[in-house]
Amino acid sequence: MNMPSFGWGGSTRGLGTLIAVIMRYPEVSSVQCAPEAKTISVTFVVRGIVDDEAWERVKDDVVTALASYRQMTRRPLNSIDLNREPAAGVTTLELMRDTDTVSVEEIGIAIEILRDQADLTVLFDPHDLLEEDMMVQEETIQERLLALIEEGSGRLVALRDEGRVLIFNT
Repeated sequence: MNMPSFGWGGSTRGLGTLIAVIMRYPEVSSVQCAPEAKTISVTFVVRGIVDDEAWERVKDDVVTALASYRQMTRRPLNSIDLNREPAAGVTTLELMRDTDTVSVEEIGIAIEILRDQADLTVLFDPHDLLEEDMMVQEETIQERLLALIEEGSGRLVALRDEGRVLIFNT
């Protein structure tokens, strides 16, 4: 039996990584992986328009926290970028990391920082995962992130849409 190919070296690991991230973190509205650029982008949606002052504070807090985390764990941090895109009544925040050094804990750290900002409300799609299930999802994500580093070329995008996860191979 042939396994379906999603442009990731004939495996479904890339697809599984995106699904696991979306399932584990209800605050993630989309996740994209671009193996050719060696990047993973995680997108959050915040209620309202994030002004320049709040944006600088959020960006500084996220970058500082992730750099500190990497330093404490004695692991390198090759690249990190945070972007915002205001839209009708919401702001999209995109965290971009290199796939060579990203870890699953970083997504949780970024979410906690966004939640701690008094003037930001991160939109989320609630899930009913138990704590045990969330820990398994974190392990799955980390294993699959490591696999993405070693294999694959092609681009996958996962979007959250009213309780569903939509996957696109671009």
